[in-house]
Amino acid sequence: MKIILAGVVGVGKSTISEMLAKKLNFKLMQEPVACNPYLEDFYSKPKDFSFKMQIFMLMARSKQLKDAIDEENVIFDRSILEDPIFVEVLKAQNNINNVDYQVYYDFYNNVIVSSLYFDPKIKPDLIIYLRVTTENAIKRINQRGRNAEKDVPASYWKLLNEKYEEWYLKNNDKLPFFVIDTNKKNPETIVSDILQQIKK
Repeated sequence: MKIILAGVVGVGKSTISEMLAKKLNFKLMQEPVACNPYLEDFYSKPKDFSFKMQIFMLMARSKQLKDAIDEENVIFDRSILEDPIFVEVLKAQNNINNVDYQVYYDFYNNVIVSSLYFDPKIKPDLIIYLRVTTENAIKRINQRGRNAEKDVPASYWKLLNEKYEEWYLKNNDKLPFFVIDTNKKNPETIVSDILQQIKK
């Protein structure tokens, strides 16, 4: 079984995916944050590093997909399906130019989607979309205290959350979504909800 944890930065994906992987004894594909050489530069100088950041993320997530092909049960802490959401935010905020935007989508559609992602061995069986208000997401981001994120304006997180909702509404009849409102739930309750859905 292939499960994706999807949602805006700060929603709690990493905590929940780690707990879920332990409960189910599934392999966990963590978000490639620690190994990302562009992360801090991206947040401080988005115009200069947006394209590099997104190409790195495509490369890292593509490698995860290849590694997952021979795994029977995998949980992804965010997936390559969500990468274009971040590109849309960058475009809306004029942090990626038209040429880079088009090159990104040409590569994503012609290389990633067409030749890799829809291999039946890695197609998702369940996508857990974790919803959260922007206010709560920002609180959680501040609580975990990553240096790269601390000076990011609230407008970025707000727009990212809006783009996530647009992505969900656009794809909810095409992909196997299970939606959880995380605003008033702790990670233990969320994991319990997911386990119940898997049993169904």
